[in-house]
Amino acid sequence: MANKINFTKAALDDLTCPEGKADIMVYDTEAKGLAIRVTKAGGKTFFVVRKIKGRDHRIKLHAYDKRTTKIPMVRERALAVYIGLEAMLEEKNIKALQDEVTVESALEDMLSTKVKLTECTIKDYRKTFKNHIAPHLAGRPLRTIVSKDVTALHIKITKPVIKKDGTLSAPRERSANKALSLLGSIFVFAIEFYANGSVRLVEHNPVNIMKTLKLWHENKRSKIRINPNELEDFISECLAVAEQQPMRDVPTSFKTVSAAVLFMLFAGVRPGEIAKIRRTDIHHSTRSIIFSARTKLNEIDSLKNGEEFHLVLSDSAYCQLLYAMQHSTSEYVFSGVMQERISESSVRDFLIRIQDKVGKSLPRKIMRASFISTAQQAGIDQFYIKVLSNHDGAGQTVDVTDGYKTAYLSEIRKAIAKVESNIYEMSGADKKVVCRGLLDTLVPLDVAADRKLTQ
Repeated sequence: MANKINFTKAALDDLTCPEGKADIMVYDTEAKGLAIRVTKAGGKTFFVVRKIKGRDHRIKLHAYDKRTTKIPMVRERALAVYIGLEAMLEEKNIKALQDEVTVESALEDMLSTKVKLTECTIKDYRKTFKNHIAPHLAGRPLRTIVSKDVTALHIKITKPVIKKDGTLSAPRERSANKALSLLGSIFVFAIEFYANGSVRLVEHNPVNIMKTLKLWHENKRSKIRINPNELEDFISECLAVAEQQPMRDVPTSFKTVSAAVLFMLFAGVRPGEIAKIRRTDIHHSTRSIIFSARTKLNEIDSLKNGEEFHLVLSDSAYCQLLYAMQHSTSEYVFSGVMQERISESSVRDFLIRIQDKVGKSLPRKIMRASFISTAQQAGIDQFYIKVLSNHDGAGQTVDVTDGYKTAYLSEIRKAIAKVESNIYEMSGADKKVVCRGLLDTLVPLDVAADRKLTQ
């Protein structure tokens, strides 16, 4: 039976803890739930005690002071706490749950829940998160991130960094936009995923401040290419590095990387696509590569749009495949040292080796940009440039008649041969040398297979 008394100054002054006990709880007869804890040391503290869903909860108010404590005010405060205790506990519980939803945990839930994300996309998200978001926000609960954190992160990522060659990079505007876009996606996902009826553990998306204040960097495509007067040095240096012997008795991937770089120049593929080419994808009789449509089994090797694509090759591009396969034991055409497929860093390091000779920075995408620029300079129709570079051209630049056009294989061959011829005309390079001595080994194209591929 709980001890109950009418809380008066005199009654509280006289309260003592019985011998043999550490403390006692005494309840007020007037205010429901109001109690005072008396310790054997003489300390006296007011509490509100209420049972909710079968569990007793104690909320500490303040200590009793015989000179300053006013009992009516204590009772008034206790009543307010007693009435609002259930809501208070619910708020406390929600806050605890909110603290469990960190940026990192929300990312993992998003990646595991969104079943349509490809392995390549997931890998890209993880890389962006690790490099740009995790160092600043990984363990932070989403509820604690505000607009100021978002704008500060955007500024930090944008700042130039020192590159491997010791030079300072340009402002990393694209990386900053990409990281903040991913963070915004995490919030959009979390707002809905962690909602329970009317209760939302994540209530708003602070990344919206980027649009409100117009802080996004303008997403301009880099105006880069290997200029005509630079092509000779670029091609000759690619060939020369391939023949360099390592400084120590260790294997290098110079030969396959050299072939990969020249393949990109003559084929116009995206940098990430060279690592996806398997030996079995090559259609030798038509000198083409057939990339399969995306499925659950091959999504890591599918192209950006996930659709089947027939990449028609010039002699020079095809010879780079043959040369790379002579120096690779992997199922992938372009492999690295102890790697079944070539890595981004291998290509990047190779380009750093030759950029001094060329006299300009050489990002991986410069070969594709140069291929497209060369095609335009050669006067090839925009429709065929889109076909050659596997670009659907979605957006305002689309020619509305594109849907009525059909690309015949013979026309594509003429277009790719024209690009190849233009590269040699501008560079003055010897086609037989660029083809690594393999040009004379090529057998005539299978016309019948060509027709079949077209159908």
